[in-house]
Amino acid sequence: MDNSNRAPDFFIGWDSNIPSSVSSFTRRLVLVLLIATTGIGLITAAFQRTISSGKFEFGKVRDFSGILLKEPVPMLLADDDSEGKNLYYLVAVGKHGLEGEVAGQYHLRHVSLKGTFIGDNLEAMIEVARDSISVTGPALSNPLEKSEVVPTQITGEIVDSKCHLGVMNPGRFKPHRACAIQCISGGIPPILVARTEDGQLAHYLLVGEDGSAINTAVIDYIAEPVRVSGALQVIGNRRVLYVAPNSIERL
Repeated sequence: MDNSNRAPDFFIGWDSNIPSSVSSFTRRLVLVLLIATTGIGLITAAFQRTISSGKFEFGKVRDFSGILLKEPVPMLLADDDSEGKNLYYLVAVGKHGLEGEVAGQYHLRHVSLKGTFIGDNLEAMIEVARDSISVTGPALSNPLEKSEVVPTQITGEIVDSKCHLGVMNPGRFKPHRACAIQCISGGIPPILVARTEDGQLAHYLLVGEDGSAINTAVIDYIAEPVRVSGALQVIGNRRVLYVAPNSIERL
């Protein structure tokens, strides 16, 4: 039979009998779209920035002990650690740094405290539970070794240390800018995330030229590529960069 003059199949929405040619085309189209969508998803994922190695033990409160230091920012040198490798930044719950008065009260004293661990492959931090610090030993001399101060210039990105070390993942770049501004405004220590000459990721704690907090001065530069000129000193295992506000330059 000659079908050359046969009318093409036509789909009618209210008719339950779908022509075979239409259903076959629809199945092929859905399959192609499914494959394309999956491919786009995989390609997009491949080009995403690497997720941080940071860890936040949310809801898990641990016991810590060691020597509490108030400078250059509140820190705890854990027991049995003469080299400063277990040196923890100390912050309060939420978007707040540990108050200077609290750190000053326990400066160079051996203490015990309760808190939540935050950290990545480079540095660590303790979110200190409220009213959990208690003195367990006499006043001591500062046990941390300090290197010579060296003038330097470093290119990187300013972030809040708490989110970057694990509370947010990743705690960097433009999408995190608003959160980082709140954290640094609340006293969380700012750090410069950069690369060393051999390409390794590095953190630099940012403080003022005299070692005081520089949080307010860095607000406008958060989550942007910057060049920072200052004086670099290694304290324990922390790279500390002493900078003047006018030494931060946008790139």
